[in-house]
Amino acid sequence: MDHDDPIEPNHHLQRRYPADSRFCALCAGALRIRTVLPDRKRLKVCERCGFVEFTGPKAVAGCLVIVERRVLLLKRGNPPQIGKWTFPGGYIDLGELPAAAAIRETAEEVGLDVAIERLHGVYADPARPEAMVIVYMATADRGAAPAASPEALEVGFFAPREIPWNDLAFRTTRDALGDWAARIDAPPFR
Repeated sequence: MDHDDPIEPNHHLQRRYPADSRFCALCAGALRIRTVLPDRKRLKVCERCGFVEFTGPKAVAGCLVIVERRVLLLKRGNPPQIGKWTFPGGYIDLGELPAAAAIRETAEEVGLDVAIERLHGVYADPARPEAMVIVYMATADRGAAPAASPEALEVGFFAPREIPWNDLAFRTTRDALGDWAARIDAPPFR
């Protein structure tokens, strides 16, 4: 295999980080759980160089694209949750602003150029707090239509009563859509 050939990430393997990391990112020394001051958290520390592995949640950004009181959803083509519904979004790259990531991910996943209107909310799943999702309200160019892609097996616009509430990919998806439905005075039907 040529080391310059593109690869697809193994999402199941990616989800094992940082819990299963064993070696220092700086010097490759062994990591060991230690008490770190001042707040006495138990964290991984390199036995060789002393690097402390401070890990935080992954940041995700997405858009609720609304047209005529209907929200754009896509059926996921990538793990996790292949075949489940969510709004366009994805991980924020290092050095990228959240709104720019939401715009980029929407273009990549469904082929729409959007403009951010405002912040909708920030969401996290208490049962899986590895990621926080920053959700924006966005508009698309008039007449522009979303398209399926390898990341979006199907796309469509849904009124609150049409949203597949029992087939959503993540709790954060359900929470963000529920807040949107409540704001437009249409209770979610889950």
